[in-house]
This record gives sequence, structure tokens and C-alpha cells, in this order.
Amino acid sequence: MSMREMMTRDVPLLDQDDTLAEGVAQLRRAKLDALPVTGKDGRLLGIFTKAKLMDAFLAGAQLSESLSGYVESRVVTVQADTPYAEVERRVKLSPVGTGVVVDSEGKVLGIFTKVNMIAALFKEAEQMAAKLNSIYAALPHGLMVVDAHDRIERLNPAGARILGVNEETLKGCSLVKVCPGLDLSAVLKSAQHVSGVRVEIKGVKVLCNISPVGKGAGAVVAFQAIIDLEQIALELETTKRLYETLKTVINIAYEAIFVVDEQGRITLVNEATCRFFGKEEEELLHHPVDDVLENNRLLRTLKTGMAETNEIQMIRGQPHIVSRIPIVRQGRVVGVVGKIVYQKIEEVKEVAERLAELDGELRCDKEKEGLERQAATFNRIVTVNPDMVRLKQDAETAARGSSTILLTGESGTGKELFAEAIHHASPKRKGPFVRVNCAAVPENLLESEFFGYVNGAFTGAQKGGRPGKFAQADGGTLFLDEIGDMSLNLQSKLLRVIENRTFEPLGSNGTVKVDVRIIAATNQDLLRNVEKGTFRRDLYYRLNVINFHLLPLRRRPEDIVPLAHVFLEQLNLDSGREIKGMSPLVEMILKAHAWPGNVRELKNVLERSVNLGAADRLEAEDLPLYLREPRREGNVKGVLSRSEGWSPQRPFPAGSHQDPIGKESLARALAIVHGNKSEAARLLGISRSWLYEKMRRYNMG
Repeated sequence: MSMREMMTRDVPLLDQDDTLAEGVAQLRRAKLDALPVTGKDGRLLGIFTKAKLMDAFLAGAQLSESLSGYVESRVVTVQADTPYAEVERRVKLSPVGTGVVVDSEGKVLGIFTKVNMIAALFKEAEQMAAKLNSIYAALPHGLMVVDAHDRIERLNPAGARILGVNEETLKGCSLVKVCPGLDLSAVLKSAQHVSGVRVEIKGVKVLCNISPVGKGAGAVVAFQAIIDLEQIALELETTKRLYETLKTVINIAYEAIFVVDEQGRITLVNEATCRFFGKEEEELLHHPVDDVLENNRLLRTLKTGMAETNEIQMIRGQPHIVSRIPIVRQGRVVGVVGKIVYQKIEEVKEVAERLAELDGELRCDKEKEGLERQAATFNRIVTVNPDMVRLKQDAETAARGSSTILLTGESGTGKELFAEAIHHASPKRKGPFVRVNCAAVPENLLESEFFGYVNGAFTGAQKGGRPGKFAQADGGTLFLDEIGDMSLNLQSKLLRVIENRTFEPLGSNGTVKVDVRIIAATNQDLLRNVEKGTFRRDLYYRLNVINFHLLPLRRRPEDIVPLAHVFLEQLNLDSGREIKGMSPLVEMILKAHAWPGNVRELKNVLERSVNLGAADRLEAEDLPLYLREPRREGNVKGVLSRSEGWSPQRPFPAGSHQDPIGKESLARALAIVHGNKSEAARLLGISRSWLYEKMRRYNMG
């Protein structure tokens, strides 16, 4: 509390030339015992008091006389920011009971009297009492106030909790009755503090400290449950054991490990740290880390809270592996653990290199396993066509056996995907899946490609020989794609391998036994080839044990849009684009196309459109021109209007009375594009104004 809060403001000021009569009048009006007297410059000269007024009357002074001869110059002056304690000291030394508050230039701001001091004293006492009550209530230990007659006056909340009673329960009770073993008489007589007294209060064993209040006015008993103290001691012992365990653990490490606190001082070191710095533990503890380790960056970690691990740092001209890990407590960085690897660096390097190799191998294995898992599921074959769904189910059932399977269908229908799915659903799924395109292997290399060769089998042969596709596929599946292009000579040898499960590599006199499942595929009519004499009948029947014919895309138009969405997801991942879908017009165009290239053509069209499209949705403009050409067979307008019996092969004649686009086509177009008139006009190949005219004509609003 400062003088600014205690003083009386707005008091009248007397001038040195004022008369005694004016002084008397001002004192009566202000109802004060003294008033400040100022000079011509407004500075304080002294005070005019009632005592000085009495002196003037006793001396026979007239009221008309100047009061300047009766001004008390010995006055206490203080400034507004003077604290209470200093004011109290000055007032005690003052011969008068009134002081004046002035500013830095000596001009009067107010006055203070002993009444002000008493009011301030009461206020100070209230504030002190409030603070003491807060401390009293917040203390974790029990506090009991006892008066001079041994009666309990107060018990704080912590004390009530320890004793298990209400705070008011013991108020007014005799301490001797509550705690027979606690006698305060000796403390009150000696007025000496006593500590470490073990007693029992309300059945609770406590340890007490007793402090007398004044001389015989009472005492304050501070107490704590012994069980709490024992628990604290146990926790301290546990902490000590943990610390010793930590010391043992970090001493086992060959790295230098040390801990610094918030001020950057070393608080913990292991033996390796002492060896590294060539110092005893006592020489390192509590010293700034900057004094023992240059360029350590530990203080930076203290500020940022960011860990730095396994960094190379030059220390004393040598490279070392350094880590800095922040210690965080309740969201605040309170220290840093430092680690320096300085021994067996070469061994660490070798281990790191070996781990990197193993990590690379593991990553490759995981990628391979992931690819195999991806290929293993028939779910990758997208179809909602009932015939294809049934075919998938039959293929999955057939995969469980070991019979040869023949896949037929046009190019691009997904025969290889089916072959992979069958392999990965079969008992041989852990074995290899080897693919051979029979049409891509030159005639003179077919035999060596399939059966391999031994060392020196022919001029230019690879040294040490080379295994063929059958040997590579041993224990797994051999997929013979485009089997219809295989030569008759190789067909006979293939038949023998299928029947006997053995073959002879080129240049070898011995046979090799293999366990291989054959899946063949072709886009040709093999039975017609048999009739033409270009394919062996016996091989045909040997391959055609189980036959699955994959439908062309034009036979399953309901699969076009689902396939397109799956391809868009894959293309988004590959290209980094975020194409969210296709416009209704695009879907209609895709469904209208005959897709001679089947699924492969659909994927290629979408890949081109994704790469060239600018928006986040595929629009008709993104499709190749041959799909958007309005006069091409199978186009959207033809699909819409074919049922109405008119041909889109020529423009509508100007002023024609016969309308080639009827109400049904108009309604269907609007339904396809969800009422978007611009897209409906494009779908029908007419202008938007012409579309509005037709809608008006047909009363379509």
C-alpha cells in the first residue's frame, strides 16, 4: 500500500499572506487540525495548525494579522508513491500529527493524518489476514491454533483431512481431551519452539512441531501423518534405487552419455563420458557443458525442443556420432540427454552398412510380397456382368486343382490377369509365375527359351548354360500366352512335357523332371486351327481340360463405367492427379463405343484423357476425337436416336418440316445429363438455342 491510497485529497491551501481569520475559516470548513501553507510559487512552506492558532491568541494577536508568523515549518513531507512502512516510520518521528504529500516539484497533492494512518493500518491488517488465511488453507500440512486456555480455536482443511474430521468439529474442544499426549504448558511457559513430537490425535499417529504465539497467548501446532512421511521416505528410497539403476545401465554403455539441466549445467555422466573428457565425475558435474565440449548445440536443443540424432560432429579434430535428445516434463523442456559415440566407430559403420543392406532386402521382400498379395485376389478383376461373375467364381474353384487351363478371348480382355489370379489362388501360389509370349520368341530360339541349354550346347551359348522357362517355373505356374502362334515342332515337345512332366535341355542327354502347372491363352480359334492343320489336335485337347472364354467389352457394357472408375484411381496414383470422376456425357460416350481393343483400349483412352485433361473431372473434350466424332458408327447420338428410325449421317436440312430429334430423344438426353441443357445440346449435336426451341415446342418447360 502506498501514500497515494492513504492520503486525503482536495484539501484547501493557505497562502503565506492570508490572515489568521482566513486560516480559522478554512480550518473550520475543512474540519481538519492543520492545513498546508504555500508560497507565491505554489511550493509548500509549512502547515498552519490549531495549536499554532492557540499560540497566536495567547500572544494577543489580532485576526486581521498575517498567519505567516504562526506557520509550523517542521513538517513531514512524502511523495505519493512512498510505501506504507516508510510513512509509518516518519509519522512516529514527527512532532505534529499531520503530514503533507507533495510531488517532485514540492507542490501539494494532499495531506495525511493519524486518522489516515489508522485506517491504512486496518486495511493492511485485513490484507495480511487474508493472505495468512490463504496460506493457512493451502498448506498441505495440518495446522491447529490453540489459545492460552488449551482450547482449539482453528483447524485448517489439510488438518481436517489428515484427522478425518470436519473443520468445525474440534473448534472449542480441549486439546488435552483430543490429544492426551500433547502438553502445551511447557511450551507456553518457555515460549520456545518444539519439534519432532510424536503423538496420536483422533486415532491418527502424527509428527508435530509446536510454536508459541507471543508470551502465553497460545500456540500453533503443525502436524503431518506419520504414514505420509513414511510414504515419502519410501518414494525417496525408490527414487534413489532408480537413480542407482540408471547409473548402472548408462555405465554399461560404451558411448559417452551425459545430462544437462535447463541452465546447460551437467547433472549426470557415465564412466565413458569421464574417459572421453579425461576428467573425474566431480570435475564435470554442475559445470556448464560449454566449458567441456565445444560446438555442442545442446543449448539449441534446450530452446527448440527438437531432437538431433546420429549426426556427425567434429570434436577435437575427429569425427564422432552425436545425438541430442530433449527431456520434456509437462510440455516444457527441462534438460537434454547428450550421447557421443567415440569408440569402435568402424564397427558401428560396418553394422550400419549391414543394417542398410538388410533393410533394402526386407523392403524388396515386402514390395514383392505386396505385389503378390495384390495379384493374388480375384477382386482385381472388375465386373458386374453376370456371365463374367460366374466365370470368376468357376476360375477360383478351378484354381484349387492342378489341371491345365485354357483361356480364350479377344486381345485386351484380361487373359493374363486371369492367369495370375488363378496362380495366386492355387496351391502353387508360393512358387514362381513365369510368362512366355509364344508369338514374341523367334522360331530358332523357341526350344532353348522353353527348355534351356547346357554349357557348350551351341556356338554363342552362355557359359555355364541357362535354365529354360520350364525350369524357372518349377514348383509354380507357366503361362503360355498366344499359344496359337507356337510352331508344330515345339507343340509336340510341349505335349510330351505336359504328359510326362520331363524335358531335355538343349545339348544334354539327361532329362529334367519338373512340377509345373500350365495355363495357356489365345485370341485365336484353336479348333479352326486344328482343322487347318496349324495346331495339333492332341495338344488342343490336352490344353482344353478347363476352358474359360473371356467376354469382349462390347458384350458386357455394364462393366465399362466401373472399370473406368478403377482405372481412374490407378492413374491418379501414377500421375499425381486428382481426377474425381467423369461427366455423364463422358460415361455415355464410353458406353456407346464398341471397344475393339477391349479393356486395354479403355485403359489407354483414360490414361490419355487424364494426362491431357485440365479439370478435376473428365469432360467430353478430354476424350480422343474418334470417340467424339458425331458421324462415327456407334456414337452417342446414334444410340439415342436409333430407336426412332432416323440416321445422323447428314445435317438437318434448314426449315425441314420433318423433325429428326423427337421428344423421346430430347427427354432421354436431358435425363442422362441430369437436366444440364448445355450438355444435352452437345449430346444431341445441336445448338443450345435450338434445344430451347425444341423444349418450347414440346412443352417441356
